[in-house]
Amino acid sequence: MLALMFVGSLALGVLTYEIASWIQRLMFGSQNVGRLSGAHMAGAGNTPERRNTWDAILVAIFPGRFDLSQVKDKSNVIALLRRSGYYYDTPGEFYAAAIRDFSQYLVVAAFGAGACVMLGAPWLAPLVAAFYLYLGLRRPYDRLKKAAKKRSDGMKNNMLIGLAVLESLLSVSVGVQDALRQASQIGGPFCNLLGLLVAQIESKGETAIVDAIEVTKSHLPDPNEIEANLFFQDIKDHFTNSRPILASVKALRESVHREVVDGTEARAALVKQRSSLFGIFAVLGLVLAIILPYVGAIT
Repeated sequence: MLALMFVGSLALGVLTYEIASWIQRLMFGSQNVGRLSGAHMAGAGNTPERRNTWDAILVAIFPGRFDLSQVKDKSNVIALLRRSGYYYDTPGEFYAAAIRDFSQYLVVAAFGAGACVMLGAPWLAPLVAAFYLYLGLRRPYDRLKKAAKKRSDGMKNNMLIGLAVLESLLSVSVGVQDALRQASQIGGPFCNLLGLLVAQIESKGETAIVDAIEVTKSHLPDPNEIEANLFFQDIKDHFTNSRPILASVKALRESVHREVVDGTEARAALVKQRSSLFGIFAVLGLVLAIILPYVGAIT
């Protein structure tokens, strides 16, 4: 009980401070930020970066989870951001969203634990709270993985279109770099990677083609995508070993086309199978609806 009173008084104090700060900003504006506010200026806009008290408490308690300068999985988060197509613009935005998600699930965990105690199952309260806290910690990562999976699902179809356009441009003697630039204007997961590759080549130069390709491959939604890796390997061989690329692009386009057709046929077969199964159940339900009244009358 003493611990609950302490937590309640602390929460009340934080709430009072936040309300007073909000009223102060409304009355006096955000210009009176103090002498030391220059250490927290957020870039060229000269706008002070303000973190509320609750965020500061979470960062202080869990610096390895929410503090951008001390997190242990920053490299993994950056890799997920690239694979997801920058669902969040920066790692800082990701960790800010992580704090918001954890705060929401913390409230849900508190209500769930309190409900367990009120229902006479206090032994279940820690399990319920731990479950929701785990979900709160994992939700932003799962959101990035889901976005990467969505990009990966659209990769094949977009790759087929991009390779077809690239093949047609190369067949009329358009330069490889110009063909990549024009194909990138289509848009989509694969064609956007072509635009990134062209930008990397122009900024780094053709002498650093290996670095440009590695940067582009790091943005693949699925690093194990076979056709995309083969394509970038062909691009690398063209720039480093002067290998002709038209034949390899044509072969890769035909391979992707076969995979798209096979995938479409598999989905159509699955839909047909499910619709047939639902039809069988519908007929059985109709037969039972006709027979059951007579069965009841006989008994």
